[in-house]
Amino acid sequence: MNRIIKAILKVIVILGIFYFLGRALYRNWSQIDFKQLHFNVPLLIVSMFFLFGFFLMFAFGWKLILKELGVSLPFLKSLKIIFYSQLGKYLPGKIWTFAGRMYLCQKIGISTSKTFISMALEMALTTISGILIFLASLLFSSKFRTDINPFLLATVAVLVFVIIHPKVLVRIINFFLRLIKKEQVKIELNFSQILMIMAYYCIIWLCFGIAFYFLINSVTFITPSKIPIITGSFAIASTIGLIALFAPAGLGVREGILSLLLSNFFPLSLAILLSFLCRIWVSVGELLAAGISTRIKL
Repeated sequence: MNRIIKAILKVIVILGIFYFLGRALYRNWSQIDFKQLHFNVPLLIVSMFFLFGFFLMFAFGWKLILKELGVSLPFLKSLKIIFYSQLGKYLPGKIWTFAGRMYLCQKIGISTSKTFISMALEMALTTISGILIFLASLLFSSKFRTDINPFLLATVAVLVFVIIHPKVLVRIINFFLRLIKKEQVKIELNFSQILMIMAYYCIIWLCFGIAFYFLINSVTFITPSKIPIITGSFAIASTIGLIALFAPAGLGVREGILSLLLSNFFPLSLAILLSFLCRIWVSVGELLAAGISTRIKL
């Protein structure tokens, strides 16, 4: 009975978010200057090219983590496993991506413990790098730069380095694993290995930011100088969506936060439309990637 109530509450929250986004879109529709809108197919294709680059880099990031854990996995196989398991994030709950990857890894002989540790590290470093990219992006925005406290920013930077230390990071990961009643993990990587992987994940976010920039320019106009801030905006929206346990694939949560942040540069109604477009664009990309990966044998 409790599960049914929780499921109903999750649906209500997600529908509530979309209701308020839809209402805001309706009320602010007149703010959109349709003369500034267009549909540029070449730029859309370029955006898909960089989006697939992001997917490839993300898969390589997981392969890199596995390598540091002593597991050798061919890149093409890591692609298939990532692309297939990612589709599970659209199902209710946050376990299906993990379950799918665990199953596929088990089929090719990778131990359950190594797979689980790699995914825990991947999620932790994706989250931390997303927050770091968002904070760094504020420095590139004249709108926010004057409001930033340098001491606070320096404190956060130091805190990030403390958090990614193996002894601290494993405690944080295990704390969240206890909350969801999952097995505790041990991390045998040193600080320099984790630092290298996190730097790589920061580059992955930047690749997505470039893809998002071309997507936006395929329907309206934004200058290249805004790439850092739109990268940071998506990174933090995606990160919060990732840790929102009630929302499959961050559904609704990501759109709400992204709309709010993009409204600093676009009319609110257009910002909401762009956040919806981003969701469709990423989902189509993931479906295409999963389809292509059917040609890869495990």
